[in-house]
Amino acid sequence: MVGSEQAASPRNTVLFLLQRAGLMQRDHQTNDKLNITSLGFQFLLQDVNSQLWALLLHYLSMADERNMDLVEVLAFFFTVGGLELGRAYESRGFSQTQLQTLEELSDYGLVYRPSKSAKYFFPTRLASTLTSTASPLLSRLNDQEEQGYLILETNYRVYAYTANLLRIAILNLFVTLKSRLPNLVIGQLTRHSVKSALNKGITADQIITYLTHHAHPQMYKNVSVKVTHSA
Repeated sequence: MVGSEQAASPRNTVLFLLQRAGLMQRDHQTNDKLNITSLGFQFLLQDVNSQLWALLLHYLSMADERNMDLVEVLAFFFTVGGLELGRAYESRGFSQTQLQTLEELSDYGLVYRPSKSAKYFFPTRLASTLTSTASPLLSRLNDQEEQGYLILETNYRVYAYTANLLRIAILNLFVTLKSRLPNLVIGQLTRHSVKSALNKGITADQIITYLTHHAHPQMYKNVSVKVTHSA
């Protein structure tokens, strides 16, 4: 997880793809820790459908060097995207390329397999975004995710009404977290926390965009204040 030291690390296939896409990079000093890049932070501002296809396009770009048939992989993406949610599908008769792709799509969260040896799989709701940009299930998820949860005071104190670990980890990239309560995290934008984010390649514009994009609806009811880099 971004900025987290407690969460379990994603599979190597996922980490490899994130690095190849330029979204994360090795720490130059320790070389054993992955840090988010400026491009990776910009990636977090995109909707789920854009994020998914950005990753899959990088996956496709690696097909040749991995001796995988590009057309077959792309066709398999659309096949999975057209499957019925909640229904089990057999993988018997799949080609080697399809089996390899299926295993990695499982790592990416597009399909669920009870075990690697299982001869069947289930498409997840995320898979429906492969063939539709307006999936009802995805729309409901996006509505929930797009609801603002951040309140920023003029003294740079930040209140985040969330229990989502990913959101908290993202905030931790540029906010000094002070305390955490059920469904509420309190932090402070400080010179040190912002400088730390800048050192990671995150820009001031990206921080402002993130805070604006996820601002709590109550923020828009108050008098708007223009945030500038000199603030």
